[in-house]
Amino acid sequence: MPYGMRLTVDSHVIEQHLWRVRNMTAVHVYMNDDYFVNRDVAITDLFNEYGGTIVRTEKGILRKGVLGPQKGGTWGDGVRHTHLFNIMELDVLHEDYLPAELERKWSAERLQRGASGVDVPVSPMALNEIIDTAYAHAPAPLPATLLPRRHRRYATHAPFVYCTNMHRFLQTRYGVELGYNALRHRSRKARDLFVPFLYNAFIMARPWQASPRFLPYLLELHRSRREARTDAMPPTQIVLDNFDGCGPASLRGGSVASECIFGKFVDNVTANEAVMERVRQTNPLYFNINAGFSTAEAAAQLRSFLHGKFPTPVYLEVGGAPTAGEDVAYGAEEGALSRLFGDLMALPVVCVVSYEEGVCPLVRSLALAFAGHHRGGVRVSVEQHGGATLRETRAALGHGVVSAMPAPACTYGERVRVGPATGGEDISDIARRALDAMGGGVELPATCGGGGAGLRVRGFVVDARTRGVPVRSAAALRDALAAPAQTLSLEDFRAVAVGPSERDVVLVVSREDADAKAVHWVNGASESDLLVTYPLPVEAYEDMGAEVRW
Repeated sequence: MPYGMRLTVDSHVIEQHLWRVRNMTAVHVYMNDDYFVNRDVAITDLFNEYGGTIVRTEKGILRKGVLGPQKGGTWGDGVRHTHLFNIMELDVLHEDYLPAELERKWSAERLQRGASGVDVPVSPMALNEIIDTAYAHAPAPLPATLLPRRHRRYATHAPFVYCTNMHRFLQTRYGVELGYNALRHRSRKARDLFVPFLYNAFIMARPWQASPRFLPYLLELHRSRREARTDAMPPTQIVLDNFDGCGPASLRGGSVASECIFGKFVDNVTANEAVMERVRQTNPLYFNINAGFSTAEAAAQLRSFLHGKFPTPVYLEVGGAPTAGEDVAYGAEEGALSRLFGDLMALPVVCVVSYEEGVCPLVRSLALAFAGHHRGGVRVSVEQHGGATLRETRAALGHGVVSAMPAPACTYGERVRVGPATGGEDISDIARRALDAMGGGVELPATCGGGGAGLRVRGFVVDARTRGVPVRSAAALRDALAAPAQTLSLEDFRAVAVGPSERDVVLVVSREDADAKAVHWVNGASESDLLVTYPLPVEAYEDMGAEVRW
């Protein structure tokens, strides 16, 4: 999520950024928590014969687009507002329209980079910059109402099959509109742009716009017109394959064609039974259960229905069950892996930060990074670089801290130790010094891939140091602190030798490796920024009986 906009309960804002997940595939499937997959899904349920995504909609046609109310509003108001936006962009404005302000901005950015031409993509705004754009620019006003020039339908409550490049295009081309909403709408509002309706409209009308080549082409086209050039624009080839432009989508509208059923549970047992019977009789591919109930009786009715519908849990990360002859070997292997995992989780974690304010959120992040399994000690080293503290830097740069929500400060338990480290020290030296007093290690088995076989792991290192300390600019300040923001796997670490032999290593996860390892980190300019993500004390590392300090 963008810097300064993380504290939000507006799902329409959150959905804008899902395409940014590292290692996102060219096509991804997104679903809400009340969507259910009712039977086996084939590849042809996701893609058409051209490789394009299948768009499932309701039967109902959207009529006129209507500007949403400035405050509050219903879900229907939001749908009509998004429909208004789609009509303006796809029916009223032409494919080659580009706002003059965007043209100037992108041209200036390309000039600054010394890049030009249709082969140089226009990059979406960096997450840290969205808040600046949201403060500085307001989107063009929309008319009160517009009538569509083509039919568009209500999106279904079913898993959405998304071409990722279309979301990249929307975030790039309409960054001002989306950023403006993200800053001002911290809960759902009628003037949000509803992502499923936005995606469906654009994928059906202009799949080629998703290509990274389209916006550079548009920029060059406008430059050519402005300069009144007589030479023809060179042709730009766009392939509709989901890796360049998006594949041509297919629309399946109505419950029969879409194979989807919309269900809603209310405080009426008879009405709920009718929903369940419809699902049983129709046997759709997908159904959803919208929550409109508040009684224990309705909750028990829904629980019973779902237990009957899905009696066997499906664990997505567990392999198929072994055959009878494989049971013994399978059990032995599982037992060995469990012991190995337990031994690894008992090893110490060494954390390194450049500023004292980064210690508390980094320690709390370990509960997520190790999924609550870590049982070893934690040693945090704070670099002594001789520069200003982060508080002094913020004051010098005029950067105020906005405490978006109260969070208790850390009071560390006996498993956590915090001490100084020399600035610019090699990570292996920091780890070696921290681990010297702690013997032992865990040898990885021969079956371990990625070059890990036979390595003796002495501990883990989380290198959260700040690049270019001390921080001197407002842009760098937003990246001054960071903590891992996901659960880590063995493949997310790299091995660094610490001796005495070359096979004695620590496993390091580092900010510098974030791109290469596809690991997500959360950044901030203050302890408060990161405690929005990690607000709660962690029993394993903190003294839960200590007096609370906010």
